[in-house]
Amino acid sequence: HLFTIPPHRAFADALADGLLARFGDDALGLARGTVLVPNNRAKRAIQEAFVRASGGGLLLPRLVAVGDPELDEAVFEAVPDDKPVPPAVDPLQRRMILARLILESGAQADAAEAVRLAGDLASTLDQLLIEEVPPRALKDLDLGDLSTHWERSLALFEVVLKRWPVELERLGRIDLAERRTRLLAKVAKRWRDAPPAGFVCAAGITASAPAIARLLRVVAEMPKGMVVLPGLSTGIDEREWNLLGPHDPDPATGRRRRAMETHPQFQLKLLLARMGVNRTEFAEWQGGSAHDAPAARSRTIETAMAPPELTRAWSGLGEAERRLDGVRALEAAT
Repeated sequence: HLFTIPPHRAFADALADGLLARFGDDALGLARGTVLVPNNRAKRAIQEAFVRASGGGLLLPRLVAVGDPELDEAVFEAVPDDKPVPPAVDPLQRRMILARLILESGAQADAAEAVRLAGDLASTLDQLLIEEVPPRALKDLDLGDLSTHWERSLALFEVVLKRWPVELERLGRIDLAERRTRLLAKVAKRWRDAPPAGFVCAAGITASAPAIARLLRVVAEMPKGMVVLPGLSTGIDEREWNLLGPHDPDPATGRRRRAMETHPQFQLKLLLARMGVNRTEFAEWQGGSAHDAPAARSRTIETAMAPPELTRAWSGLGEAERRLDGVRALEAAT
């Protein structure tokens, strides 16, 4: 059950309209369901969209942000849990402890610099935890001319990482990123073993973390599960899609061509790959609102975001693909 809402439609309003059409006939149809959203801001936007679409009183589905530190409690009813996920360490407390470990490691840094380095170290650690990459994998990176500088940085990183797990054990806590990964895995397993009676809709989630991809795959396969992605380009050809990357290593050099990680479709492509699905499996979500732009806008956006290798084709575009009705240019001081 895979869907996408094209970029010319107001996502939250289209989602609410579609869910009302599917489950609104039953007074409790929506209330029995769960909608997973990327964050609390999306949660508020969808709540407001339901209010606009209903025009009156409405029992809303349970709206849950996938990054919620208490995701299991937000999704499941209160039931005994024989394997609770440990609480997360406070981010500020973690930074202060990491700063202390940096100073104790003999690094040439004052307190202010140690706090700054601790912030960078924490961000790196979080990214590794989210991507489920063991920190030891950093030693295998080939950075060429930067190898000497990298070795010094890695030495500090290793010293701290050896002591950080000890600090966590002393506190009886885990990293927040690790907690989120465990909670996502817990929810995925629970739903795989026993799908909920009501519908589950994962809406607007574009993060490509492996744990999120696995959860979305479970949702898509549930009898009443739906995954609704925003603005997935199903109309561009395979050549353009493949240009986004990630690319295979060059047979001669072994190096990979850099992927277009800043392209708005790249994270969606990575998410689909980790879910094990193809973009051709996605259908257009049935739902819309008065806030939608003309349908031609979606094609215009796809054309504007074409990889550099394909921009020379702009000169041959037809009038329909050049149309920018309703779009205004805004010049801002830099």
